[in-house]
Amino acid sequence: MTEEKKCILCGAEDFEPLFSCEDFLLSHEEFKIVRCKNCGLIKTDSPPPEKAIGRYYLSEDYISHSDSKKGITEQAYHFARNIMLRRKWRLISHLFGQKKGYLLDIGSGTGYFPAFMQKKGWAVRGIEISEQARNFSASKFGIDVISPVDSGSLSPGSYDCITLWHVLEHFNDPVYWLEEIKNLLKDDGFCIIAVPNASSSDAKWFGQYWAAYDVPRHLWHYTPHSLTAIATLNGFTLIKKKNMPLDVFYISILSYKHKKSTLPVIKGLITGVFLSFKNLLKRDCGSSVIYILKKTS
Repeated sequence: MTEEKKCILCGAEDFEPLFSCEDFLLSHEEFKIVRCKNCGLIKTDSPPPEKAIGRYYLSEDYISHSDSKKGITEQAYHFARNIMLRRKWRLISHLFGQKKGYLLDIGSGTGYFPAFMQKKGWAVRGIEISEQARNFSASKFGIDVISPVDSGSLSPGSYDCITLWHVLEHFNDPVYWLEEIKNLLKDDGFCIIAVPNASSSDAKWFGQYWAAYDVPRHLWHYTPHSLTAIATLNGFTLIKKKNMPLDVFYISILSYKHKKSTLPVIKGLITGVFLSFKNLLKRDCGSSVIYILKKTS
């Protein structure tokens, strides 16, 4: 078995199949979800090669790249994003107080978050794989966004805060990027990573229809245990975890659409309310989790 088939967390080579998921966004191909028998890390099995996966993002329905607002789901995404922009800023303000510094947003999409932080006084840059999204960021917000292949041009130890909002699950080699982040982050800086939670209540509720599996764009399906373990293994210390409370509503609506249910918006909102109350005392069961990390001293 090749090195690429080994678990990136424990190095084991034995994975067990869980189920198959459909690419509901674009290709309608089926991809297997598998779990490492040794450590429990979940991944998409045999995804498209890195050079070929770009075509799976070429859809106006992929909102973080296209900025589409044509349907109810897309409008709900933008509504939730506007709320979360302020929540993300408050989170960072709580960490840094009145201090403003240098922020790098990896996977910056169409640039709304770095633009918001720039208005709040931060010096910002972005890294984004989509040329269309980079161009949008530059033309609408004047944000300096580079391609991932140009990340080597960034100065080591120069960022106070590095953010990845629903990005680490997309990386072919997350270990490489954790090393890059560690290199770019100041010694007293913070790294903030948000990813879908594969052990969430909504993941269990929807099973193979759970929208946050989003195969084959999502290559890794982290749980609080596996994300914390891989961060620790690569030189980070977990400071705090927080849920993203609105994600369960958006994901539930999309998941009902995947199931071809009638009234997916109404069902998604009702399910979101039910699961939100269910998870009030279960932080590790939220739809998406934010991890606040520092470099291990």
